[in-house]
Amino acid sequence: MQKWLYRLLWVPVFAFVVLFLIANRRGVAISLDPFSASAPTITTPVLPLWFWLSVMVLIGFAAGAIGVWVSGREKRVQIRAERRELKNLRKEVTALRTQLDETNRAASQDGVPALSVDNEPARAAADV
Repeated sequence: MQKWLYRLLWVPVFAFVVLFLIANRRGVAISLDPFSASAPTITTPVLPLWFWLSVMVLIGFAAGAIGVWVSGREKRVQIRAERRELKNLRKEVTALRTQLDETNRAASQDGVPALSVDNEPARAAADV
């Protein structure tokens, strides 16, 4: 259903864009001089209008992409910090489990009941 809706919506839009670009193939020069309309000092080369429109759309897309990327900086920094913290916590858990295993081995040799971690009762039972 979604694929049909997508096609129903975007195929006419793409067709309209292609027809618009074909209809505007006459060369134009864009004046960048706001003071002299009759003899501008700064103009672009004469190129088809579709070229200038496509360039402006691409510039707008790039500006939007850069804006989204810049606005997401804080979130990326936060994610990196959380990833480092998770890595350190995993190392700490591994070290504590190793320490617990060593303690349980020493305790079992002395005849003391083994300690267990809440989520691993089977592991402690297997050591005894």
